[in-house]
Amino acid sequence: MTKRLFTTVHEAWLKLLFSSFAVQDREWGETLYDFSEILYRHMRFVETMYVKKNIEYSYERPSIGLEFMTEGEAAMYCEEAIERLRLQLSDNGDPLAKRMLSDLHYMRESLRREFNRNTKITAFNKAMKLGDTKLDQSSLQALVLFLFEESYKEYELIVIYGYAQTKVQDKRLAEIFQIMIDESKFHLKSFAMMMSKMGILAVPRMITREIYEFESLEKFLVDGIEEEKGAKEQCRMLAEAVDDESLQAFFDFINNQEDYHITLMREALERVQEKSGD
Repeated sequence: MTKRLFTTVHEAWLKLLFSSFAVQDREWGETLYDFSEILYRHMRFVETMYVKKNIEYSYERPSIGLEFMTEGEAAMYCEEAIERLRLQLSDNGDPLAKRMLSDLHYMRESLRREFNRNTKITAFNKAMKLGDTKLDQSSLQALVLFLFEESYKEYELIVIYGYAQTKVQDKRLAEIFQIMIDESKFHLKSFAMMMSKMGILAVPRMITREIYEFESLEKFLVDGIEEEKGAKEQCRMLAEAVDDESLQAFFDFINNQEDYHITLMREALERVQEKSGD
């Protein structure tokens, strides 16, 4: 397995993930989302293998454009990403390669059956409307800014906490990081679906090595707590700025989840500090 493999599976994960948000057929969209989750697991499998073998890898990757206008083109776009990944694998008896190739074969065949879909994609049309929700200009601007900033932040947290999991031996710390990954995936999906409905869907920008790498786990957790506080404040401000009861309720809901994230991060910090004091 080459060093490039990690980057390729990272790209494939994001391409299928954001394609799942873009399509109109939500049942098929959930299938694409499930495929993206399989690719995310592939990425983590490869990462674990690289760490064990001391192979250098990076979460840095090229920018990703969503280049399709129909659901059939989306299927082709996803199939091409799967094929690029498949070409970097060989069935040489390695259990991980065998697992990945089997998954990729099934996904490719499933995607090829969808090439004739002709439903148009509206996720990039910049309609700036959220269904029947009526927003004044100020509320709309606040919402758009929030969605772009927070979709990046949630993607960033998925990467950061995933990377942090590879650095810890403490089972509870790894469990906390997994909870944070799962919560960030839910938030990212929620925000990206809103962006899709508004016609402004886009893959977040790349995360640089300086952001996700850390030397001090304690400092990483202190910074993480402050970032969660910032996210909580962003949700609170948006709930106040958006003149719509259902959206206000949604952002209050997200805000309250951030409260528990802070609690979990403080627990993690206490564990690290206790061990460093031993």
